Amino acid sequence: MRILLINPPHPAVVVQFSRGCPHQCNYCGQHPFWRRWRHRDPQKFAAELAWLYRAHGVEVIDVADENPTASKPAWRAFLEALIAENVPLTLVGSTRADNIVRDADILHLYKKAGVARFLLGIENIVEDTLRKIRKGGTTAADREAIRLLRRHDIISMATYVVGFEEETDGDYWRGLRQLLSYDPDQVQLLYVTPHRWTPYFRMAADRRVIQTDISKCDYKHQVLATRHMPPWRVLAWVTFIEAVMQFRPPSFRRLLAHHDLAVRDAMKWYYHIGRQVWPYEIRSFLFRDRCRRDGPTLAEFWDPPEGTEASDRLESIGAQPALHRSYLTMLSD
Repeated sequence: MRILLINPPHPAVVVQFSRGCPHQCNYCGQHPFWRRWRHRDPQKFAAELAWLYRAHGVEVIDVADENPTASKPAWRAFLEALIAENVPLTLVGSTRADNIVRDADILHLYKKAGVARFLLGIENIVEDTLRKIRKGGTTAADREAIRLLRRHDIISMATYVVGFEEETDGDYWRGLRQLLSYDPDQVQLLYVTPHRWTPYFRMAADRRVIQTDISKCDYKHQVLATRHMPPWRVLAWVTFIEAVMQFRPPSFRRLLAHHDLAVRDAMKWYYHIGRQVWPYEIRSFLFRDRCRRDGPTLAEFWDPPEGTEASDRLESIGAQPALHRSYLTMLSD
């Protein structure tokens, strides 16, 4: 799902500062999976990133957390510790728009520490939908977060989730207009995907499954049928919105004339990726994905939803370092 926006010749690693998320968006698996948010020691984490640069020449850090900035004190301590290490790292990651608004007074530390881009979970622009999925954000915060990031020369990528069953052509058109008014640097549209350990799985139990290959339950493939639109038209809208957002004049101006060379290079790389992704997604939809018209309901297709017992098992697995150890991503509870 996450695309590094930096040229591949720059050595990069994927790390984690935290796991879990204190928010309970009902379509997201983070809170039910990890159950609580916890983070690493900020100073030790900064020291490890500095060691990666000095010992191995790593230049790009992809912070894989869903919500690394959940705690302002912890995140600020990390930024200050990384600045003190005085290493020229580039950081990319994802967070919530309201966290960016909350951190308006320390965004200069984001930039000084090397943060180049944050993916913002905009998810949708319809307030009723945001309440239904318990996003806990507002369109006003989304707009302000993008403005604040731009003021500090940090790239904003807005994610927008589609497929909440009731959308019509008019909804997609209004979504496009709202995204244009937000004016993010980049945009990525995703499809709502049910996970068995989320409340959304229960909400979507009666919806038809059009993609029965579970390896494609990755937010980039349509899994559930929508009531008013066939799958091909959903794909057409998704591709159209992404194309309009990336080729609109303000985006091109920043691509060609932004005063920060690093920002221009990052945006050029993303455009390069987009030119490859769109044809691939269209070809896959036409010749590989094989969406079913008469698919089973979600309840018929998968086992019953997982409850607290499953969460306990996941928490137990997460506590075993041997099962979840990846390079420099272990967390201290």
